[in-house]
Amino acid sequence: MPGERFHPVHTSFKAQALAGVVLATALLSIAPERGDAVGRIDIDIGDLVGSDWSARNVSIALELPGAEQTIARVFVKQATLMPEIGALRDLSITCPNPLVREPLFACKSATVSGQFGRFGRQQLRASLEYRSDNETLRFAIDGLRVAQGRVHVTGQWLESGWTLAAKTEGLALASLRELMKPWFALPDDLTVEGKASLDVTLHGADTIATAQVGGTLNDVTANNAAGTLATDKLNVILDTELKADGADWIIRAKIAARSGQAYSDPIFLDFAQQPATATVAGRWIPEPGILQLSELKVGQKDTVMATLAGELDFGGEMLLRKLHVDLERLEFPVAFTSLMLPFLLDTELKDLKMEGHVSGVVEMEAGLPAAFALELHEVNATGNVASFRALDGQVNWLSSARRDAPGGAASRLGAAPSRLEWQGGALYGISTGATRIHFVTAGADFRLLEPTELPILDGGLAIEELSVRELGEPQMSVRFAGELKPISVTLLSRAFGWPEFAGTIAGRIPQVSLEEDVLSLGGDLDAEVFGGQVKVNALKLQNPLGDYPQLSANITMRNLDLEAVTGTFSFGKITGRLNADIRDLELFQWAPIKFDARLYTPPGDKSRHLISQRAVNNLSNIGGGGGGVTAALSSGFLRFFEDFRYDRLGLSCRLENEICLMDGIERQQGESYYIVKGSGLPRIDIIGNARRVSWNRLVSQLTAIQASGGPVVQ
Repeated sequence: MPGERFHPVHTSFKAQALAGVVLATALLSIAPERGDAVGRIDIDIGDLVGSDWSARNVSIALELPGAEQTIARVFVKQATLMPEIGALRDLSITCPNPLVREPLFACKSATVSGQFGRFGRQQLRASLEYRSDNETLRFAIDGLRVAQGRVHVTGQWLESGWTLAAKTEGLALASLRELMKPWFALPDDLTVEGKASLDVTLHGADTIATAQVGGTLNDVTANNAAGTLATDKLNVILDTELKADGADWIIRAKIAARSGQAYSDPIFLDFAQQPATATVAGRWIPEPGILQLSELKVGQKDTVMATLAGELDFGGEMLLRKLHVDLERLEFPVAFTSLMLPFLLDTELKDLKMEGHVSGVVEMEAGLPAAFALELHEVNATGNVASFRALDGQVNWLSSARRDAPGGAASRLGAAPSRLEWQGGALYGISTGATRIHFVTAGADFRLLEPTELPILDGGLAIEELSVRELGEPQMSVRFAGELKPISVTLLSRAFGWPEFAGTIAGRIPQVSLEEDVLSLGGDLDAEVFGGQVKVNALKLQNPLGDYPQLSANITMRNLDLEAVTGTFSFGKITGRLNADIRDLELFQWAPIKFDARLYTPPGDKSRHLISQRAVNNLSNIGGGGGGVTAALSSGFLRFFEDFRYDRLGLSCRLENEICLMDGIERQQGESYYIVKGSGLPRIDIIGNARRVSWNRLVSQLTAIQASGGPVVQ
């Protein structure tokens, strides 16, 4: 009868559904046969409960508005299909002409409305099919609005489990991020914009067993608050599969980036210029938050091809627990420019350019390098500070922990000797020729395996011994011995930007050692410069790599060519030979704080002794008698002479407490002293009057002499 309401007994889901539908069908079948007759039957189904879903307060209304038309309406107060999605509330399903043929109940074109949990209020189209004999349900939903996009959903609930598939288009990533929080959460300070068009398939029983995600992320723009992570119009293609294994997830994925840019401080990648792909196989362990990578293959055009395996610990203090990298090819210049140069931008190597490629194996443990074996292939570098040509070889290294592990490192990666060879290069303007070196290195230690000669400018450095332990550490130690083959001082001066010295430098370099932050010589350091000999002994350098280096030494110079020395420093020409003794030299932060220095003409020197007007004037200024000498040189007959003969010269300075106690070759009278004793006619003597001179003032005078062009005598 129209409007009649029936209340079936609450039994099982199958019994309830069958009872309600059969009763409604039977009642409709006996309704009046008049064409204008209208019948309606309301049936309370009550609660329906399946193994992994439920529906509460379910009711069915069957209407017969016309002779050949039937309308079924289903009302559900609350339903739960997947806990993560949230409850469906006030669900209303309207189905014209439902198919009711036990055990099949179906609706091909239904309209559905209600509150769909996390997806909000929805009004959409659907088709459903239910079989009562095996309690299976199949459905399709179109017009679902999710994250500002559209989603087409199909699903089925079978005895073996359920499957839910969604085809999405134009999802806003910012909104999608909120929906995905039950399964995946991004850092709070990361903002994400862009669109996603994805195909998602979920399968499970009580919980999700597998998840497949494929599609594209378009125009992705992401930024974190610190500005260390960003993307711009990044487009990514995804093909991912997750499979539950107990509490863990097995991961298979393919990712490709074909356009857009990405930045992770300090590395910038342009995928429009160098597209990249990655394939991943691994396991995600939610507790304690570990990602095990059994294989990660990465490739980027003209940049890198590598296979990685390892573990990332997202729940611990150290993200990278271990990593093994098989580096098939690291291609320069792109790899150097994008992956390495950003770390050098605050150094003197910021202009470095590189070509060639590198291959090999790298291993990391607890976030730190553990070992590597790298092969270099025709690597070239150009830069203002450093350059080299055709660098080849293999570098093997392992950490101190690996080296000192029980059983030694003989069978471990990085234990083998290393070899490098190059055809030429330069460092700080000092050129080198073809060289080959063999060495071993582990931790912060380095040892040369055989004597090596390193070409330098027009000479070379013959290295007999070189070893370094604990490089960069306070306990660093060094051993070095070798010989410096004759090198042009002029070329060396040009390389360092110094005034151009004349002559060559060569000599034996004795045993050099660095122990307990003190560098010392095991003997005398001999060199040849300015046509004479230089000997350095008792050399010690404390804190050489620290903020406050301190150097002490004694220096002896014999028979230097004065014309070469004075010409180099624009002092004014002086010919002859010069000896120098510098005793108890002490430098602090490379500035002199103490010494006892004496410069003088060697006894019995038979070379020609001449001194120019400029040199006379400059020596007079240093000794404190400059005014009178300048007046004498500028007037009278002395102005016609460019050079003067001298017998001998000398000057000494004992520096203490920033005061230089000065003297000459002999006393003249009182506190005055001879700096230069003249010879012949016209004779000129240079007398010094200043005995105590401020060291800073003396340095300023010498600097001014170097910069000036000297007096002009007319």
